[in-house]
Amino acid sequence: PVGWLSGSCLLLRRTAFEGVDGFDSRYFMFFEDVDLGDRLTRAGWLNVFVPTARATHAKSHSVSRHPEKMIPAHHASAYRFQADRHRGPLWSPVRLALRAGLAARSRLAVAAARREQRS
Repeated sequence: PVGWLSGSCLLLRRTAFEGVDGFDSRYFMFFEDVDLGDRLTRAGWLNVFVPTARATHAKSHSVSRHPEKMIPAHHASAYRFQADRHRGPLWSPVRLALRAGLAARSRLAVAAARREQRS
């Protein structure tokens, strides 16, 4: 059992998927699988990793071609996931710090990706 499974290779029961209203459309390309796994767990389903299963995922093609769009989208999804799970006024300082930290990290990651593209 695990908390969530990568959406790049994911099998699940239709009743489970429909029972949690499927993927959340607010997520663009990142964290939709983390969110789905979390909601499945909260609904009583079990996320199970099968180490004998094999899949090949050619990752980061979209990110490497358009880091200026994809990296900020990843960080926005990371914020959305945490903000959804830490609501209310008591969590405001944490959300603020998280937003600021992710924004800074996103800018640094985009700059690094652009440098790598030039080399």
